[in-house]
Amino acid sequence: MSEILLATFLDAIFAAVAGLGFAYVSSPPRKTLFLTAFLAAVGHSFRFMLTKTDLLGISVATLLASFLIGVLGMAFAKRLKVPAEVIAFPALLPMVPGIYAYKSILALVLFSRHEHVDMKSYYLIQFLDNALITLSVSLALGVGVSITLLLFYEQALMSTRGARKFRLRVDDED
Repeated sequence: MSEILLATFLDAIFAAVAGLGFAYVSSPPRKTLFLTAFLAAVGHSFRFMLTKTDLLGISVATLLASFLIGVLGMAFAKRLKVPAEVIAFPALLPMVPGIYAYKSILALVLFSRHEHVDMKSYYLIQFLDNALITLSVSLALGVGVSITLLLFYEQALMSTRGARKFRLRVDDED
């Protein structure tokens, strides 16, 4: 049990660092940077715990985690008077299924290189398995956060009302 908690803690730290990096690149207001890192850590560790319990697959766990990130992002956005997308979207990026996409491309390359029928069928199955996981997790990320934004559409529009105008920082060449 302690091994799972340690793995979850490390997963949360790495997701927070990645979320902070993705948020920093998009130049949001500084007050949102650490909240984005917090949401990335919470969402990624929530998905990690759901997949480790063997109750849910990675796609459904990703859907629930992205919904959680959307709900928490909406709550924080209302409090900070910034658009929810500024907080939620960079927090989702650490959950992009890069390893599955890589494995599917690798299996496709190996499929095209082998001449033995048994190996070709093995790599074809590996390609389809990893490509479907990549597709389903990517869709779950988008659908989970979109459901939140659609359910709380009025609140999303009202979250920046009364705040100073939200602007992205742009370097001028004056």
